Formats: sequence, C-alpha cells, structure tokens
Amino acid sequence: MLICVNHQNRFNKSIQYIRNAVENGRFGKLLHASANILWNRNQSYYSAAAWRGTWAQDGGVLMNQCIHNIDLLRWMMGNEIDEVFAYTDRLNHPYIEAEDFGAALIKFSNGSYGIIQGTSNVFPKNLEETLYIFGEKATVKAGGKSVNKIEEWSFADNLDSPEYVKSKYSEDVPDIYGYGHTPLYADMIEAVKTGRAPYVSGEDGKRALELVLAIYKSAKEGQPVKLPLKNCSALDFKGRFDNAEILSD
Repeated sequence: MLICVNHQNRFNKSIQYIRNAVENGRFGKLLHASANILWNRNQSYYSAAAWRGTWAQDGGVLMNQCIHNIDLLRWMMGNEIDEVFAYTDRLNHPYIEAEDFGAALIKFSNGSYGIIQGTSNVFPKNLEETLYIFGEKATVKAGGKSVNKIEEWSFADNLDSPEYVKSKYSEDVPDIYGYGHTPLYADMIEAVKTGRAPYVSGEDGKRALELVLAIYKSAKEGQPVKLPLKNCSALDFKGRFDNAEILSD
C-alpha cells in the first residue's frame, strides 16, 4: 500500500531549493530553526464547518493551520527529536474547543533546536508564514503567504547569488494554498505507476502529527515531553480550555 500525506509546501520552489542546500551540507552544522505562522481565523471560518476547532475531528491552530510549517521544520532539521516543551492557550476564540495560540521549543537529536510560534489571532488578517534556518555557514528565510518565497539567502560558500536565488526560487501565489498540490498529486500518480515510495510518505505525516501531539501533551502537563510519543490522541485534551478566560473585545 502506498500512502501520500498532503504536505504540499514541500513542493514549493523555495522549499525544494532550501532542501537541496540542506542535503548537500551547505549549512554546515545546523544550529536552530524557527517556524512562524501568524494568521487570522474568525468566527465565520469555524461556523462554516462544524468539525473545525474540535478535539475529535481537528484540533486547534497548531494541528490545522500550522502543521505544514511544523512538518517543514522537523524535516529540515533532521527529523529525530529528543524532547519538546510548549505552551498552548485559547485566547480569543471562545466558540472552539482547542487552542488558538501555541509556542514550543524543540530539542533535536542532532543537537540543534527548533522554535514554533503559531496563532490564528492576528488582527485583522493573515500576516505571514515564515521558516528560518540557521547553520554555522548559512542563514535562510522562506516567507510569503505560504513559505513560497526565499527572502534571505546567505552562504559562506558563495555558490549562488542571493538576488538570483530570491528571484528564481520564489513564487507569487494568490492565497495561502500556493502551487504545491499539483506536483504532489503528480508525484503520487507516478509513485502508483512505478511502485516507488511517494515523496511525502505516511511516516512523514506521522512525524508532523506526533510533534503537534507532543506539544499538546507538554502544554497540558507543564513539563518537557520525550519522543517518540506513545499512546497519545487529540481526544486526551478534550476539556483543556473549558475554564479559560477569553480576552474581551
């Protein structure tokens, strides 16, 4: 059986070029990275589909809006994680069950660190989605509506012009969904035809899901959580914010 998970941002031109630099060791030692998802979701968004914002069928901002960038962070930084410490809260959406804000610190097994900041509380509309990667020999920033633009490109090896890279490997997209879905579907079709593994596997999807659940678990327990995670479900956090105070208008 072949399983492909819809992490379409892996197919962005910007992300593909950054990934190539990671795989070729151009960063040197990876030091730390940050994923920032600063978006807005209002009540009409949640009213449009009853499953949104529920523990049983969705989760909050980290599980729904942020998981694509969380996937990129883990993928770029070596996948293997030792532990996670996090806070989550529901600050401004009393009509959903789950969180609308989350912040996490990740300790990767290779000695590097990751920082996640995710929110759906930005006024009055989506602000940005960015991924920073810092290495001993490079600094990179992917930004735009859906990490679809390279906005910083600095490498000690000087193999390519920063201005050329920013122009060549950036895309102007009409919305946050970008252009990654079509190549993802094409890759899966080719995988079915040839029998090879898809570019984004079931294990990749599991890793991103595991990280979000580890964040939820750490935030609930108020302590670091070790990975791999076992016996954890979004339903474990049902009622987490039932007594939360909501910011007044």
